[in-house]
Amino acid sequence: MILESSPDTSRRRSTAHLLARFVLYWLVKALVTIFLWGRALFRSPAFRYGLLALLASGAVAWNALGRPSLASWADSSLSGIAINVATSQPTPPASVERYMRAQAGFNAAGMWETMSDALKQRMTLTGNTLEKLQRDLDTARQQQRRYTAVTYVGGVALESGRGVYFYVLTMEGPNGTSRLPYTFVVDQDGKISNIQWSVDQ
Repeated sequence: MILESSPDTSRRRSTAHLLARFVLYWLVKALVTIFLWGRALFRSPAFRYGLLALLASGAVAWNALGRPSLASWADSSLSGIAINVATSQPTPPASVERYMRAQAGFNAAGMWETMSDALKQRMTLTGNTLEKLQRDLDTARQQQRRYTAVTYVGGVALESGRGVYFYVLTMEGPNGTSRLPYTFVVDQDGKISNIQWSVDQ
């Protein structure tokens, strides 16, 4: 037996098929239209500049609301590292102050008195005697060098009563102004046990 579809069934299928083709046609046409309009917008300089301005405004608003910046997210990867910022600095010992004043006055004996015996011994072994220090200061004075300012940067108290202190000495000479960074290590007795400095060219 052969089953034949009724005219009503065929008509319903034809209507559904036409409706599906109609919907698909307009959907494709809408997508193509959106694509063409979007491409035209992106080619427009005004649209690109406006988009950049919108993104910039969003970034400003993001930071204004206290959101974490990209830099802070990058810094968060440094886990286990603590960076301490001192709110107050320890008062440097009198020996460091006397050393800086003696140097500004080209007084080698005054500088020598502030040093520990161990530092004096090390300096003497390397040829940096008291006499050599005074000759260097006399040469600097003859070259018209002047120490015009001393800046105390900060210090850190260490174990066993020791401390580290940082200074910047400003010197003027024939070649202009130089800044000499100094690092002093002071022992338990308040004497300078180590000195490091360099010339800022």
